[in-house]
Amino acid sequence: MMPGETQLPPAGTAAAAVPCKNCGVLQQNINEYVAALVALKQKMINGDRLLTEYQQKCTDILYFSISSLIEVVYQHFL
Repeated sequence: MMPGETQLPPAGTAAAAVPCKNCGVLQQNINEYVAALVALKQKMINGDRLLTEYQQKCTDILYFSISSLIEVVYQHFL
């Protein structure tokens, strides 16, 4: 159990049928956590897209650098 949680009464008992005193607060906390997780998920997706874009740019730069080097070596020795 998490700090601040209390043990729920067994299902089917009279106490289980009574809603908790803090249900509204708990629901609001859950909604805030869900919103924060959705925002975090979107940031992760955006970060992944950015990293993929940078990786492609690095691959392109490496390809053009190697191509240029091969061309220089080819012209110099042949």
